[in-house]
Amino acid sequence: MIERLLFAVGLLLALWAGWCLIACVQRRLARPRAADLEGPWTLLYFYTPTCGPCRLVQAPILESLAAEWKEAVRVRPVDVTADPEAAARYRVWTVPTTMWVDASGTIRMVNNGVATAEALRQQWLRLQRGKRIRAAELPRLP
Repeated sequence: MIERLLFAVGLLLALWAGWCLIACVQRRLARPRAADLEGPWTLLYFYTPTCGPCRLVQAPILESLAAEWKEAVRVRPVDVTADPEAAARYRVWTVPTTMWVDASGTIRMVNNGVATAEALRQQWLRLQRGKRIRAAELPRLP
């Protein structure tokens, strides 16, 4: 009886260690490549050409913000149908997805779904100040 219990505990520990190893490798693979970064701050925008909210809502918001921010923030669109490896590397499951990446390649903030212009502005201001952003502090869509 005790041998079975010890075997079960050992098996669970081995599974947990394997899961931790896989998670560590995935985190290392998910780091942005230097080619994805174009400046001190990059806002990666993942979309598909057939996504309605991407074309009708998120793209106009990002175009206006890119014109507002000029050289301070680079908005880089990534078509996940043309570049599925990028979607896998960044673990993008939904579109539209926006991702704030700093100059060192650290992903600082991820927005799944449509991000409002006000939410992106608040995130940009807080990232400039170096403060952590909590999801509860972001404005919600009506």
